[in-house]
Amino acid sequence: MDQGQAGRQLWLELPPMSAQAPRRLLVFLHGAGSCVEAFVPIAIAWQLKFPGATAVILEALREGTLRQGKEWFDGRGVALDRLPRLEAARAVVAQRLAALQRATGLDGARTIIVGFSQGATLALELARSQPAPAAIVVSYAGQLGRPIGPGERVTPTIHLLHGEFDSVVPAAHAQRAYRGLLQAGADVTLDIAADEAHSIGQAMINLGTWRVLRTLFRGRTRRARGGSTLH
Repeated sequence: MDQGQAGRQLWLELPPMSAQAPRRLLVFLHGAGSCVEAFVPIAIAWQLKFPGATAVILEALREGTLRQGKEWFDGRGVALDRLPRLEAARAVVAQRLAALQRATGLDGARTIIVGFSQGATLALELARSQPAPAAIVVSYAGQLGRPIGPGERVTPTIHLLHGEFDSVVPAAHAQRAYRGLLQAGADVTLDIAADEAHSIGQAMINLGTWRVLRTLFRGRTRRARGGSTLH
C-alpha cells in the first residue's frame, strides 16, 4: 500500500504471482462510491489470468458526493459542467500512473488500465491523452466524458464491456462510445453482455480478460474494423 502526504492512501499494490510470466502493469480504477478494498477480488481475478502482472488499485481522489466511498470527480450536473472536473482528475491520475511506471520499470506499452463506471469514464479519458499512458484500456460500464473531437486520434486498444440490463449507465452510452472511438481510428471492441447489470461478476471478468488476451497474443496486427459482438 502506498501512502501520500498525511498518510493518505494513494493505491494498493498486489505483487506478481509468477516470476516467469510476462511482466505487465495492471491498473484498476474503481467506481464512484466504492473503495480500493472492494475492488481487490476483481484485481486478483484478473491477475490470475496475467500472473506476471503487478496489479495496482488506485484510490479515487475525493470523498463521495453521497458520503459513501470515494469518487474520481464530482459527477453532478450536465456533461459540460463535469468536464473540467474530469480533466482535473485525469491530470492527477496521469501523474500517479507515471510514478507507478517509473517505480516498476513498466512503461505504457506494458500497461493495461481497467476501469468500472466512473473509473471507466476516467480510463477512457486517459486513453485519449497524448501520449496515452497505456496500450490497452478496458471500460466496464463506462461512457465518454466528452464527444470525440474533429480529427481526434485515439491510439490504445479499447475494449468496451457493458451489461445489457445496466440501469445506472445504460448500454446506449457504450454504443455511442464505440461509434465515436471508431471515428477516432481506435482499435476498439464492444461487448453487450446478456443478463448482466451494473456490476463486474465472473462472466464479465472472463469476457474482459479474454479480450485482452486476444489483443496481446493473437491481435498483434490491427484488427479489421467491424461490428460489435453480442454475448
